Amino acid sequence: MKISAKASFIPVSPRKLRLITDAVKNLSIDMAIAQLKLLPKAAGSIILKVIQQAVANAKNNFKLSPADLKIESLVIGEGPRSKRSDRHAHGSRFGGGVRHKRTAHVILQLSTKNGTKS
Repeated sequence: MKISAKASFIPVSPRKLRLITDAVKNLSIDMAIAQLKLLPKAAGSIILKVIQQAVANAKNNFKLSPADLKIESLVIGEGPRSKRSDRHAHGSRFGGGVRHKRTAHVILQLSTKNGTKS
């Protein structure tokens, strides 16, 4: 059984989120939460909230306990970029003072540890 949770338009660069997700892929929920609380990255709290959202979905919608769940896939996608102008002289190189504010989408899928499907 697959349980999913999604967070869209997160104002963090996808590259920063991918650094965090590599540490928690294919872990049990308890291990992933413990790992995220110890990481010194600010983006860890965002991934932690998505995991807690998916666990709440499993409890309320499917009556599953968190001990029976593991992270099956954790995908970080790139969201839209907004352009911000930098009002200093930059010449014509590197976009002429345009900065891109990046956003990300997080898609998390949990599965049961024993692999039973209902």
